[in-house]
Amino acid sequence: MPGRIFKLEGLYTLLVIVCLAVFVSSKFWIKKPVIDWDITLYYHYLPALFIYDDLKFEEPVAEWGKRHFYMKTDEEGNKFVKMTAGPAILYSPFFFAGHAFASISESHPADGFSAPYRLALLAAALAYALMGIYFLQKFLAFYVNKGVASLAAVLIFAGTNLPYYSFVEPMSHVFSFALITLIYWRFEHYRRKPNWRDLILMSLSAGLIVLVRPTNVIALLFALILLIGDKSLSPKQWLQHGAIALLLILLAVSPQLFYWKYMTGHWVVYSYTEEGFFFGNPQIWKGLFSYRKGWFVYSPILFVCLPGIYLLWRKFSRTAYAAMSTLLLAFWVTFSWWCWWYGGSFGARALIEFLPLMALALAFCLDWLLGQKLWTKIPAFILICFLGIWSIFMNKQYKSTIIHWDSMSKELFWKQFFKDHYIQDHDKYLDPPNYDAALKGEEE
Repeated sequence: MPGRIFKLEGLYTLLVIVCLAVFVSSKFWIKKPVIDWDITLYYHYLPALFIYDDLKFEEPVAEWGKRHFYMKTDEEGNKFVKMTAGPAILYSPFFFAGHAFASISESHPADGFSAPYRLALLAAALAYALMGIYFLQKFLAFYVNKGVASLAAVLIFAGTNLPYYSFVEPMSHVFSFALITLIYWRFEHYRRKPNWRDLILMSLSAGLIVLVRPTNVIALLFALILLIGDKSLSPKQWLQHGAIALLLILLAVSPQLFYWKYMTGHWVVYSYTEEGFFFGNPQIWKGLFSYRKGWFVYSPILFVCLPGIYLLWRKFSRTAYAAMSTLLLAFWVTFSWWCWWYGGSFGARALIEFLPLMALALAFCLDWLLGQKLWTKIPAFILICFLGIWSIFMNKQYKSTIIHWDSMSKELFWKQFFKDHYIQDHDKYLDPPNYDAALKGEEE
């Protein structure tokens, strides 16, 4: 048993080594534009403030247009960027390193867009993803042994769309994933032994996850449900801790409030303007199982999590209730968004933030399997290995646009099954969405 656990615990170290090797050899900062589309909107705060001193973009350089940067306009004519500043804050240590290198380099302009900056953002995504996996195995170790926790955490990385967003496209999701796993890990410490250090760390992280993506506030429901009826603190202490937590969360989100005030004169702005939710018509089934973006379709390891939900319920019913309540709310809100497929993206990227809860179910399933006889264990782990390999291959297919960014169909999905090249008449099988109809809640 100790030997087995030691080997499983070593999986995280192996994952880090493999990821670093892939990162260095891929050189996506040279091959890919990286700073483009939504990433430009997340990132713009840094070069606008620290390179161009032009946060309002009164004298924009041509490079912004090449990167598909744009601003929203309110009814008063004020302009602002719809994306919140959380990712920029988390990019910033890497951005400053890249800017320092570019500033002394004779080969790369210090313009915010050259290779050192692209490298910086990709390095940030991978670093936060690996930190998230580290925090995740620490969180899971409160429920299963450390070896199983490590195995589950590594499988959640390999068997989902996390690799693409860790190596190729540094969107907000891996940053949310890291912060949420950190909160869950420290929360398990805190609810066993309340302390100020964990409270401060969780509160600032909670503010940051909202600043990264406002809908991330849903992830906090898991902890709040587990706190209901908790008697580790007196009512007076709960009030004190709650007040401190709210103040720290407000402190963390305050940069965005000051940005909106500077840009529009208002402290709070709905920055997505005409884009919104259709809560009465959520596309949950499509979001989870459609060939366009289905979470389970493009992250097939999640099917293994399903029996784990039952196993978790049997042993920790309250935790299972908290996890399922959080996931169901996340499904409803996520797939009520007008563009339920989230534009050009791989899988249901907006649910990456909630993978820690699926990992908890996966850990219980793995723990049960490891205790079974060989005739059960061997075929089950062969299937799990296949799902992991298939998922990694689909990450590669999406990178090569073999899996289309928004128009996959059932027919095309299976015709491209395990093919690393375009099939004949690839585009004939595409099923493009109707964005104009979706904005009105009419897209089917």
